[in-house]
Amino acid sequence: MITPRDIEQKTMSPEKRNSAKNDYFAFYVGRPISYILTIPFLYTDISPNTISVISIIPIIAGFVVMYIANAKSELMVGWLFFFLWNLLDGVDGNVARYKKQFSPLGSVYDAMSGYIAMIISFFSWGIAACHNGGILASFNIPAELYIILGALSGIFVIFPRFIMHKAITTVGDESKVAGIKDKSEYGLVKLVALNLTSISGFVQVFMLIAILINMLDLFTIGYFVLNFLVMIASLKSIFKVK
Repeated sequence: MITPRDIEQKTMSPEKRNSAKNDYFAFYVGRPISYILTIPFLYTDISPNTISVISIIPIIAGFVVMYIANAKSELMVGWLFFFLWNLLDGVDGNVARYKKQFSPLGSVYDAMSGYIAMIISFFSWGIAACHNGGILASFNIPAELYIILGALSGIFVIFPRFIMHKAITTVGDESKVAGIKDKSEYGLVKLVALNLTSISGFVQVFMLIAILINMLDLFTIGYFVLNFLVMIASLKSIFKVK
């Protein structure tokens, strides 16, 4: 019988561990749960690429629920869908490495799922803030503004990644941007930024807290500002590459 420990040993190389462990929530909470969720997939013929596509389903479901939610219990269901994506996002890679089922487009399928999650997550949470308000209601902030801020937050997260990939293509030497991509080389400031903004990291925790204590509006504004600052810092690092 396959155990989570078996999956960890076969899928987590020392190099990958050294990089992944800096995203604390994803590594110490999300990844162990993903090992458990990986087990039933290993007894099927479902390919890693198919799992990547399947992982898009809870993202869409989470968006729909957040759009129509008008109660805390409904918002919790929406959050659970996004957390399910978080887990499935690790399952495809686990299956690929465990079964050694690699394909040229494997990373593309995985990135597609991740990019969709980055944009839709913050957009959905902005919509939820618009419909459900929060502690800033007394400031008479137009509710529709939260939708705009949520959408922009998603763009801020994904935009530097596109620029980085273009920089790699243009420079023609991925090692020149290794300091930007390699999480194992991050200093304190980058580690804090990574853990606060990683869509599979503590963003999930803070979103859950925002739902529980009715702070969706503050969450949306806070991440709009934080994601903007991290985007500027990331772009600055990318354009330092020579």
